[in-house]
Amino acid sequence: TEGLQQQTRELFENMNGAFMKHFGDSRFGLCIFIDGKYMITDRGDSGDVWQYDSVDEMIENGWAID
Repeated sequence: TEGLQQQTRELFENMNGAFMKHFGDSRFGLCIFIDGKYMITDRGDSGDVWQYDSVDEMIENGWAID
C-alpha cells in the first residue's frame, strides 16, 4: 500500500536497518544500509542478497518494512 511505502521511506531516513517483506511471494529479509547501498539478505534458507541504490528502487522491486 502507499501508506506502507511511505512508512518504509520514513524509517530509512532515521535508521540503517529493518526487517523487510516482499510483496507477491513469501520472501522476508533483513535490510541494512551500508556503503551507500541497501542490502537485503533473505531470512529463509537461500541466503540470497539483493542490493539497491535507493529506498525507492527497493520499493519498486516489491520490498517494504515488515
